[in-house]
Amino acid sequence: MPKEQVTAEAVSQAIMQRIITGQYLPGDTLPSVREMAQQLHSNRNTVNKAYQMLQELGVIEMKTSGRKGFVVRPIVQLESRQRSDLLEYFYRQSVELVWQGMAAGLSSEEMLDQLTAAVTEVYGRSEIRLKFFECNRHDCEEMGRNLSKTLGLRVEFDLLDGFFSNVGCETRQNDLIITTFHHLAEVIEAIRGVGEEAKKVVGIDTRPTPEVLLQIARLPGGRIGVVSTMQNTSNMLSHLIYSYHPDRLIEGTTIDSPEQVRRLAQECHHLVVTHTCAAGIKALTGRSPDVVVNFQIDDQSILFLRQRIYEIQRDRATAMQPGLTG
Repeated sequence: MPKEQVTAEAVSQAIMQRIITGQYLPGDTLPSVREMAQQLHSNRNTVNKAYQMLQELGVIEMKTSGRKGFVVRPIVQLESRQRSDLLEYFYRQSVELVWQGMAAGLSSEEMLDQLTAAVTEVYGRSEIRLKFFECNRHDCEEMGRNLSKTLGLRVEFDLLDGFFSNVGCETRQNDLIITTFHHLAEVIEAIRGVGEEAKKVVGIDTRPTPEVLLQIARLPGGRIGVVSTMQNTSNMLSHLIYSYHPDRLIEGTTIDSPEQVRRLAQECHHLVVTHTCAAGIKALTGRSPDVVVNFQIDDQSILFLRQRIYEIQRDRATAMQPGLTG
């Protein structure tokens, strides 16, 4: 086909196909306009127009450093306008495909059957099983539901005890095992112990909510006690509080050390406890905590998890059509 007849729409489709099938990954720098024009037998003006179209759709973005050019955007939630533009783009592609089917003599029912079968095949094979594990019921359910809502995918969840009692089965049945950083090392060790691959595990970082941080920043007293169910959580919170109050005396312990907890309740101006310990602190010391710490999932962890999900879906799409490179 002469270069003049290769449209920007066709070029953008070819680039999109390369992104979908994993030839270009999120963060990859795309070939220069000149190089892409040579690869697709187009002219530079057409490729430049195609790049602009994909940028407007939110699929690629300008490089922020180094030589000028475009990179594939990371997998993030699209803005509403970008999502609308992307839907419009795929609608136009679908209309063109339907016209081709009609020209070939297919009935509307046959065309609809083919399109439905294609959607079912692609989305069915790219569906992945995600399961989140945490040590306590409250965080397990709350974070599991939050992951489902944030990712827009079904995320099953269960207690870590259930995972450790059936490591091999859980690992084989799920595409990704998700847990918090606090339990990441022990989950990886358990998976390796049954001969499975540790790359199936994704750790997510959790942080106190902004409301909790504000309460901590406002603590006026000079001595602060920290109590949680795990020592590493107490250490993390102690370091966090110290970053707000470097002149304070901060001491942490765990709820399963009752004598230590009672001592902190008597000696400290303030008690900062995780939500899993709040009721136990009241029963053990008769004192209500000054700050009850609730956690939320860090945004960077969500981005990394999205990336891992995308990689699995990309690999499956490539396996379905191994010869398709655009």
